[in-house]
This record gives sequence, structure tokens and C-alpha cells, in this order.
Amino acid sequence: MLTFDFQKNKYSSLPKVYLTEYPQEAQGWVNGVYQKRVVEKNEITIPKDQLGLKIVTKDWQEKGAALNGDAKTQPAYHYCETTHVSIGAANANYLLNLTINNDDNCERTVDILVNHICEDTVVLQAQQVKKINLKIALSQDTFDLNFANHNCSNSQVNALSWSLRLLNFSLEKIPFLPASGKLGIYLASDSTAQTYSPREEPQSGWGEELYHQLKGANVTITNSSFYPQATRYTMPHSFVDNRSMGARSSKSFILEGRLASILKVLAPGDYLLIQFGDNDATAIRPNRYVPVAKFSYYIEQYIKSALARKAHPILISPPAQFKFDSQKQQFITTFDGYRDVVRDLGAKYQIPVIDLGNKMTDLLNNYGYQAAHSFYLQVNQDDYPNLTEDKHDITHFQHYGAFRIAQIIASELSLITKSNDFVQRRFGQDYRPVIDQKLQKIYLKWPIVKNADFYVIETRTDQDWVYNSVTTKNESYVGPIATDKKQRQDFKIIAFDDLGSSIEEKVISIVC
Repeated sequence: MLTFDFQKNKYSSLPKVYLTEYPQEAQGWVNGVYQKRVVEKNEITIPKDQLGLKIVTKDWQEKGAALNGDAKTQPAYHYCETTHVSIGAANANYLLNLTINNDDNCERTVDILVNHICEDTVVLQAQQVKKINLKIALSQDTFDLNFANHNCSNSQVNALSWSLRLLNFSLEKIPFLPASGKLGIYLASDSTAQTYSPREEPQSGWGEELYHQLKGANVTITNSSFYPQATRYTMPHSFVDNRSMGARSSKSFILEGRLASILKVLAPGDYLLIQFGDNDATAIRPNRYVPVAKFSYYIEQYIKSALARKAHPILISPPAQFKFDSQKQQFITTFDGYRDVVRDLGAKYQIPVIDLGNKMTDLLNNYGYQAAHSFYLQVNQDDYPNLTEDKHDITHFQHYGAFRIAQIIASELSLITKSNDFVQRRFGQDYRPVIDQKLQKIYLKWPIVKNADFYVIETRTDQDWVYNSVTTKNESYVGPIATDKKQRQDFKIIAFDDLGSSIEEKVISIVC
């Protein structure tokens, strides 16, 4: 255990203490890239003060000008002129114990930041001494601690100083989690892999389609992290935990604590699939932009973090966009600079690389220009009642495209993992019942019955079958989920023709 007592001046090793300042205004937009304020760091000597390390902070939110008047390009940064405490610490999971004292005579809401990631927000009463225990996951070989005002000023001019005292803290390394015994797959990526809700039909990410390529009678769907898009698909012998989130780059995924949320549960033998580059390349979105030259700095944090936890990192290049060269009559690869970095890092660390960009481009060229539209969100509003406009999206996928990409990923994973849990299914051929804990319902799908106009779904009770719902589709969400674990639920699907006559019955059983 590493211990640091600023009252007794006793330290496992002498920490580095420094002040951050932002004296110069941001340069703003330069050649299409936003240049934020540059930080100045000044190391200081730890004062031998029996009251603890005094931390004086002045922080503010600052918004830059939008590029060409586009509000979506407007950058927002939290600048914090304060004291940082930094030590070397192995890339691992820790229990952080903190004791802080609110020096002020008023209540203060404080963000606790480790390596610029907000780990917790606490409320301190006036002059209150508070002990805090946090589980943290480092993705670097350093531990950098500072505190920020949760409700800070909206400009440097209005920023007011406030203070607290850091009395002591300790870091205790948490042992590895035990291996689950299952084929465990975690996904860290963006909107091209994200799980979407039924309200967002027909948009789909390949991460939500991957479980179709794994064996198992049933699949249970649950939320797996602090944001609703994080979704876990659990089968008897495997699971896919999709932590992908739209509009995130390799940098913002880390700074928002999403990688840390994976590292806290990543166990030896699990696989971490890493796919970024699309949002990194968007220079007009300053808070997520990562130039090619800095891409490896962030991606290496994913790689090293997985390896440190005895898990298996797998790099995936950005998927291809719908970009067709009309002169050459073929689709072209995209994000080539980021693809090069991914391949180079794979060689450097001797880890698997799935060049999805290249494999997708080959597949699109096999389909041809017309048929390749089926991969992307190129759909008519009238076909989907929840849409407010026609979609002509060159980046995101509808279900078919996401499913076909998941097939590519699964095919590669079966070779990499040497697991027999993978099975190649055709689109629309997976009829496993889905236990969706997020919706508190069960999703059923069945083969279309010839000449059927609609289907009635009945549920078995202790005594008889009772009506549940009716649908004209060959799929439906039914509920509620059984409250008792391991309880079997039976559903009868009755197909009716245009005369209202029953023409076929099928019973689907599921254990919740």
C-alpha cells in the first residue's frame, strides 16, 4: 500500500506537487483546428504544515467560438488553476482512500479528479473533514490527483478562489478479478458499434449484433455501466459487453471514464476489442479530435491496460464509409492514417489486428454500388414511423450492415480465440428468445408462417393459456419477465390467416 500523510509529513515516496496555470487566452481556430489554452506547470516544495496540504483552486468553464457559426463545433473546456499531487503508480486497479477538509465557511460541491477523469463528486459542509473511499482504474503509469469546483464560473473573469486541505491519501492495489470461465468480450468503440434502443430503429451498431454469432439457447440483455447505451449480452458460455458510445474518440472515451469502467471489471482471459478513428478524425469537434500523430498515445492506453490485467487486446481499424469512386467504379478505404497507426501498434505489441476498413471495402465492392446501400442508414422516413426525415447517412449502419460487420468480426475472433462458441448465422436466422432486463420484457422472434396475416401470443399460467398480445410481425416484445429466477416461461405463437382461422401453432420456452 502507498500512503501519503500531509499532516505528519510521512510518505511511501515523496510525491510531486505542482501548480497549474492558464495565463494566456486560447488561440482559437487555427487552420481548422481549435487551439485551447496552454497549461503552465510549476513544481513546488511540500510545505511542512501540520494542517495538511492546502489546495487553493480557481476554475472556470470557457466556450470558444463556433467554426463558421456552426454551434456543433463550439468547444467547451474546464480550466482549473490548482494544486496537483502526482506519483508513479502501476497501470492497475486501486482502492483510493482520501481525507480532505473543507477550509471554507460555506458548503462546497467538489469533483475529485484522477488523471483528469472525474471519479466522484462530493458535497462538503463548511469546515467538514470527510473520508472518501473510491475504486479507481488507472490506464497510465501515473496517479495525478486534483480537485475542481463542480459548479464553477462561466469565465475566467468571474472565477473565484476557494480552498480545501488534503490531509492524507492511500492507494491499495486491488487483486485481479477471477476469470469468469466464459468467453468474455468487451467492446470499446463509437457509434458504429454502439447498442441502440428500439426508438432509434433501424439504426444499429455491429456491437449489438455480435451476440447473434455466439452459441446459446437464450440471451439475457442488461445494462452494464453508468450510461444506458452500455449493454451486456449474456449466454451460457459467453458474453459480449458492449461499452461503445456514439460521438466518442479514443481520447474522450478515456476522459469520460468509460475505459476505466471496463478496466474495473476486466478479468484475466477476457478480450478487449478496441475500435476508434472515425471521431478522432473530426477536427471540427475539438473535444474529441485526435490528430493521427497523437492517436497512438491514446490507443496504447487501451492496449497496456488490457495487458496489465492479463486480458487480450484486439485492435480494429475504423469501418469503411459509403464512399464510392465513380471514375474507378469502386469503394475506397477511409481513415487510412488511423488504420496505419492501428496496424503499426499491432506489430509493436504483437497483438491481433482486424483491419475492418479493408475487409469492409472488399465486401462493399463485391456487393456493388446499388446493393451496398443496404449496409448504411440509407432509408426512407415512410418505412419507419419513428423517423422524422429520410436518412442518407454514409457512416452509420442499419441492421443488415451491422449484422454483416458482426459476421466479419466473429469470423476473425473465432480464429484469434480458437473458441468453438462462435457460429456463423445468416441475417434474420437467430430465433433465440432474448431476456431484456433493460425493458423488463422478453423479445421473441419466429419464422414467418406462410399465408399468416397476424399472430396471437399466449402465455402459459398454472392452469391454462391466456392472451398476451397480438402482432402482424414475426417478432414481439412480451412481458413481464418472471420475478423468480430460473423460472420457466412458455409462450404459444398462433398464426392466423385472413379468415381468422388458426393455421399453425408454435411453443417457445425460456428460463429467466
